[in-house]
Amino acid sequence: MEPPVKRNRIDDSINSITIKNQTGIDNLIDSIINSKNQPQIILGDEYYQTLPLIKVFIGHVKQPKDISKLFEILNEKLPLKHLLHLKRVRKKDILLSPVSFLNSDTQESIQEYIERNIPEIKDCFEYFREATVPLTPPLTRKQYMENLRHWSLNFHPNHYIETIMSDQPFKQSEARNHRIYMALTFEIVKWYFNIKSYEDILQSDFNAAVVVDPTINSVVTLAVDNRHEHPLQHPAMLAIDNVAKTQEGGVWKIDIDDTLKEDLKEKFKIQYGTRSGTAESPYLCTGYYVYLLREPCIMCSMGLVHARAKKIFFSLDTPLGGLKSKTKLQCIESLNHCFEVFTGFL
Repeated sequence: MEPPVKRNRIDDSINSITIKNQTGIDNLIDSIINSKNQPQIILGDEYYQTLPLIKVFIGHVKQPKDISKLFEILNEKLPLKHLLHLKRVRKKDILLSPVSFLNSDTQESIQEYIERNIPEIKDCFEYFREATVPLTPPLTRKQYMENLRHWSLNFHPNHYIETIMSDQPFKQSEARNHRIYMALTFEIVKWYFNIKSYEDILQSDFNAAVVVDPTINSVVTLAVDNRHEHPLQHPAMLAIDNVAKTQEGGVWKIDIDDTLKEDLKEKFKIQYGTRSGTAESPYLCTGYYVYLLREPCIMCSMGLVHARAKKIFFSLDTPLGGLKSKTKLQCIESLNHCFEVFTGFL
């Protein structure tokens, strides 16, 4: 029989999920705005995964006074060209080469290789052993700290990456703005589709978009799902088209209801406007932030790439999403534009 404490934890977890799902949409919107949690960035898998490991030969030096000489000789005659993120020496151990460096067909040992190719150091070692070390350099401090147990590493932290991956990537005022603009997407869906609870959101696939010019903290355009009328009129695509309208472009004649716009302006204390027509007028969404209730599909994600959006924010994952769930378009270096993607509002 399971202990009562464990059973209570399971019950509490189920009750917590049930309560959240039954939360009224207005309470959910309030919780998004007032949350202390900040949106979290979605980077390439290489920033989160465990570093791959490789086997290497280590030589244990007899006399510490010989380490300096060994360091110079080995760097010249047995360089670690592809392992420069590894320190060559740790205490009395010195890294010699990857195990794969030796020809497995000859069954030659590292000691035999040194005796034959670098005889001047053959008597400097007390013994040899194999060790496992990271094959690739750490990209984050977390990866660095996790791999110090294997071997000493050279690490030059990217301070921007460390900040953007932290629990507090934004100033408090910026984080609140992000939450308010995300709340707008829920409010739009609530207004158009008569959504009453978080469960209604989960059981639907409705979506909405808000485009913001962060330089003037102004909403450029709003868009809501119209796929029931046209298969290409996803909110992200409509939002891009609406932005184009502010720049004397655009092809679709669809807009958000004026009554809703006024309601949103009054409730959330937002402003509408663009820099279009000025000397600083952007190309499409250049420099803009785009907020979506749901992760955009691959088509919409590519549309946002072509539109030159600066940052994308979304709340709910989508099974065929293009920024997290199915793939991460923002991490494909061959694309001619990339943006940052954030989630974690709920």
